[in-house]
Amino acid sequence: MAPPKTSAASKRKAAPERILTQGYTWTELHRLVGTTLRAGISTLVRGHPGIGKSTVAAALAAEMGLPLIDIRLAQRDPVDLCGVWFPDKDKHALEAYPPRWALDAAERPCFIFLDEINAAVTKLHQAAAYQIVLEKRVGEVRFHPDTVVMAAGNLDDDHAIVTPLSSALCNRFAHFTLRVDAPTWLIWAAEAGLHPSILAYVGRHGEEVLYAYDGEAMAFPTPRSWEMASRVLAVAADADRKRLVSACIGTAAAEQFFSWLRLNGEVDVAKLIRKGQAIDFTAGAHAEPSFIHATAYAVGVWLRAGEEVSDAQLPNIVTFLRSTGLDPEYAFLALRQISHNKALMQRLRQLPAYRSLADDLMVLQLANYQ
Repeated sequence: MAPPKTSAASKRKAAPERILTQGYTWTELHRLVGTTLRAGISTLVRGHPGIGKSTVAAALAAEMGLPLIDIRLAQRDPVDLCGVWFPDKDKHALEAYPPRWALDAAERPCFIFLDEINAAVTKLHQAAAYQIVLEKRVGEVRFHPDTVVMAAGNLDDDHAIVTPLSSALCNRFAHFTLRVDAPTWLIWAAEAGLHPSILAYVGRHGEEVLYAYDGEAMAFPTPRSWEMASRVLAVAADADRKRLVSACIGTAAAEQFFSWLRLNGEVDVAKLIRKGQAIDFTAGAHAEPSFIHATAYAVGVWLRAGEEVSDAQLPNIVTFLRSTGLDPEYAFLALRQISHNKALMQRLRQLPAYRSLADDLMVLQLANYQ
């Protein structure tokens, strides 16, 4: 029996979900690519737009102590890569003038990042890239022996304009794929101070909302566009919040996000902790698991960020963690975030009430494993 036919539109929508499970997390990729580059091997990282390929390059360059030369191939003319030839009247020959970045990479060790390597680049771009990757030079200018080269490009299924790379160029790279990974992104996002409501939303729904592209929308959710949304949320007037977030992640995704906020995410964390306001998680809409998750996560992120909590307010944290209907799994969810604030945790451990809570949670956790 022949399989049912699938429309082109449904194929576009299915493709990203199929790819999400492939490849490495940002943390894994950071380690693997770093090892490969230190071994003197150039690397090519593919992945969805906006999921962190360029941040891998920036992080590795900083870690290796190398100045980053970020070359967006799709935005460069080939002469920016190969240099310019001028006639030398005295020598009756053409003289090459290499680009400034190539001279930098020759004079000292550098981290060359060839971004968008397969984004509608011409054969001239690829020929220049081949020389950079294979021979570590531009024209007659040879790079410093410790200069490293990393390239990045989109996946073929992303429906971006992609130019297939030649087999000769591909064979000069070690190849890696960066996948969308919500837990790893949430760790970074919390450290970067992204808006707590976004962290709670992505923490609840995972990869399905962190990256969602149907092949048609101009604005859509990615780790990069969620960061943009966080920045506008921090400064937007209430009347403009949805429109500004829509501009970053798309209308459909913004509708879902704000609908979720109305039901689950509008929690005044400061009032919970500073005033000791209680929540009964067994009553009405507050008993909805999405609301419980959002509240626990928001409290944890707020405290992780280092918001000021006086000694008199410390017991309010324990009061929240003992809220009626707050199951241990949600208490642990909040504590995992709070634990990153070492100073606060040290103060909490001085409270007999917190030590009692920790003992009770440990007993419950052990009971679950028996």
